[in-house]
Amino acid sequence: MTAVEAAAEKTKTVTIIVNTKPHEWAQKEITFEQVVELAFPGQPYDPQGTTVEYSRGNGPDKSLRPGESVRVKDGMIFDVEPAN
Repeated sequence: MTAVEAAAEKTKTVTIIVNTKPHEWAQKEITFEQVVELAFPGQPYDPQGTTVEYSRGNGPDKSLRPGESVRVKDGMIFDVEPAN
């Protein structure tokens, strides 16, 4: 088994909730931009006015800002609010 195959076997898919909808996620982290894309696929958005908050992660509830990422955990909940 190669190192790449071993790493692929260790990749665990988790279920995250984005705006009440479940999504399977196979990466260890998720970015602000990826969460917004899951919430509003293919739609343009204002990164400065859009908010992403999460709960049930590692540690206290927090917000994600453009360019940031967070380590995902099974059952993690993301709430995305578009700019007005």
